[in-house]
Amino acid sequence: MRIVVIGGSGLAGSAIVRAIGRRGETAVPLSRSGKAIAGAPGVAADIVSGEGLDTALEGVDAIVDASNSRNPLDLRPFTVGARNVVESAERAGVERAVVLSILGVDRSKLSYHRKKLEQEDVYRASSLETVAVRAAQFHDWSVDMFEAGAALGAIPVMLGGRLQPVDVAEVAEIVAAEAIDPSGKEIVPIAGPQVRVSRDLAKSWQVATGARGLIVNGPFPPSLLDYVRSGANLTEERTGRVTFEEWLARRR
Repeated sequence: MRIVVIGGSGLAGSAIVRAIGRRGETAVPLSRSGKAIAGAPGVAADIVSGEGLDTALEGVDAIVDASNSRNPLDLRPFTVGARNVVESAERAGVERAVVLSILGVDRSKLSYHRKKLEQEDVYRASSLETVAVRAAQFHDWSVDMFEAGAALGAIPVMLGGRLQPVDVAEVAEIVAAEAIDPSGKEIVPIAGPQVRVSRDLAKSWQVATGARGLIVNGPFPPSLLDYVRSGANLTEERTGRVTFEEWLARRR
């Protein structure tokens, strides 16, 4: 199989490229740079403008959309980008799509999550056989937040919020499996093995890294706090095995 991974140079996308390769299939990482990942030659295309998409999707059996936006004010990759990808995929005769999404997007008022849900809906409305793999927050998500705060001397946590952080590599394995041998489900949830509060995660991160800084309740958007307090980001249906502390130990 030939599987194009949109956002293939990113954190999740590169893990998915590797997971597909381990299964003996051909993964093609798609990004604006066309960067090769783990020995897999990349292809350059811009999903927002549509430039290069038709060529990139020629002869492709399935696509994985692991696109992201580093700019929270520009979420066009999830809307305009998804529509452009679907149109090109349908012209190319692509049969299947796997959308990497987030647990609880259908229950969240956070703008980022609403646009991710819109992305899912664009694919579902297409002729492509579509599954959304909805993942909990990656272990990296909390660490990125802690590191940014520690640089200023204050490590932000979410008061009253619960997380079920998951290893991105475990999510990638599920995404790869759905792209190659789909389960037939419309939504596949995945989270980590433990439900934690972010303050505990911050303490574990400090112990593992020796990082200094005062742990404080961060000034997060109310919609994000509502989301992590509601339990929408938790699941018992399918869980990974790698705890936050085990993941931290592997990073050393």
